[in-house]
Amino acid sequence: MEMLQLNIEPSNSLVKQYITNEDVSYFHYSFRSVEDDKKRYSELMERVFPRSLLVEHIRSFMKPYSLTEEIEASLAKLEQPNSVVVVGGQQAGLLTGPLYSIHKMLSIIVLAKEKEKTLGVPVVPIFWIAGEDHDIFEVNHVYTVEDNRFKKKAFHQRSITDKQMVSKVKLDKEKLHDWYLDVVATFGETKFSKQIIQLLDEALSVSDTYTQFFTYITNQLFKHYGLLMVDSADPLLRKIESEYFVALIENSERITDALLKQQHFIQSNGHSLAIVSEEQSIQLFYEKDGERTLLHYNKAEQRVFGKGVSFTKAELIQIAKENPELLSNNVVTRPIMQEMLFPTIAFIAGPGEIAYWAELKGCFELLDLKMPPIVPRLNISLLERNVEADLQELGISIDHAIVNGVQYEKAKKIDELKDQQLETFINQIRSDITEKYQLAATKVVNFDKSLEPIVQKNSQYVLSQLDYLQNKVEGTVKQKHEILLRKFDRIEQSLHPLNGLQERCWNIFYFFNRYGFDILDELVKLPFEVNGKHYVVKL
Repeated sequence: MEMLQLNIEPSNSLVKQYITNEDVSYFHYSFRSVEDDKKRYSELMERVFPRSLLVEHIRSFMKPYSLTEEIEASLAKLEQPNSVVVVGGQQAGLLTGPLYSIHKMLSIIVLAKEKEKTLGVPVVPIFWIAGEDHDIFEVNHVYTVEDNRFKKKAFHQRSITDKQMVSKVKLDKEKLHDWYLDVVATFGETKFSKQIIQLLDEALSVSDTYTQFFTYITNQLFKHYGLLMVDSADPLLRKIESEYFVALIENSERITDALLKQQHFIQSNGHSLAIVSEEQSIQLFYEKDGERTLLHYNKAEQRVFGKGVSFTKAELIQIAKENPELLSNNVVTRPIMQEMLFPTIAFIAGPGEIAYWAELKGCFELLDLKMPPIVPRLNISLLERNVEADLQELGISIDHAIVNGVQYEKAKKIDELKDQQLETFINQIRSDITEKYQLAATKVVNFDKSLEPIVQKNSQYVLSQLDYLQNKVEGTVKQKHEILLRKFDRIEQSLHPLNGLQERCWNIFYFFNRYGFDILDELVKLPFEVNGKHYVVKL
């Protein structure tokens, strides 16, 4: 594998300011500063974390998925009082979801090794599965290429609401089996296809929910790299979080006030906001009848309300103590909960996460906490040989294709391939017909004004016939030069699908099907730096 590093700037102005200009106005640390890492480490060593409880819980959670020597080594590290962790997370997407989920896991593993080397202390990689998230439509699909077009291939099953935690959604195993067989079939049969089906069949046999299916697959992929996994929706984890929920409830109004104040500051500096929050929100969900409801505090009545529920704050605190599994975090309190649970030396974040973490600085400070260094995850585009050959033949740079796509170049090439004399002739006819038709139309309307709508409609019909003729000519050009024009489509689909980055559409199993599972081991071995740059890896 060959690796290139590109400078592709983030589209979000705040994220660009943070990564490119190293402006840490909205954060507590620079992710590039070794001195800040040392400072952060010293601060973490002055705090107490529930290490033994976490180790016991994670071991129990991961046991059904295989506890390798590397995982046991990570658990042993986590229990050591001088260890710290690198954390990142994502929803439990089917077949691991878009490529950026894999990029996050790679980032966590790579950065943990790097921090362990520079700080000389044990550093543990941890992946936080957002199982408490209830947006099933974020995780129930992958994209495939069919009939030369990108298509969202969603897994649909009955009895699912859009407010049920993903970790509690029961899988229709028979339908899921048919779904992933269909997905793999779109990749085309290769010598690796049977291995893929075997892995997915194994995962399905021991899984009842989205999160279990996701965890089995990801653990099989990364089990020899010591990556620990946590399901944020696990009731046993909630028991450990109980006292922290109490703190969040007691400070809920102040947390929201701090959020709104920081958001005002960010907006006043010309940046858009990532978090939508109401003044009355206490930034926590309550689970009722299997569905999550966001809680709000009514000051006048001094009660907490949600859909179909009502409590005093004292009652909600009692729930946090006795039944914490009924509570869950939202986008505001989840980062704070992670900070309370783990001695985090770095948090791996995508561009969207960087934007919303910037809005939380004051929330951390009012609880006498600091945000960990927010490190932008690896951004990777996998470049296949045939696509690289197409780029070279067409004289298009890799970075241009990734950022802008090649539709403009394709349209330009089609114009070049057209018979210019024929094109000019048709345009001249269009001009002549338009001119003469206008003369005729004027006379007809002068004769009878009531005929004007018919004249206009007839004009459009005449010109539409020329459009039809022109489109037929263009279609013939495309058919005649199909092999050449297909190269533009292949580049677009691979590097700029649906007008975005490869990592947001493509799934890792497409690449497993073409290159085998070893591709992941080869990626881990590459000398990545988790520094906000964009990498191109030639396959």
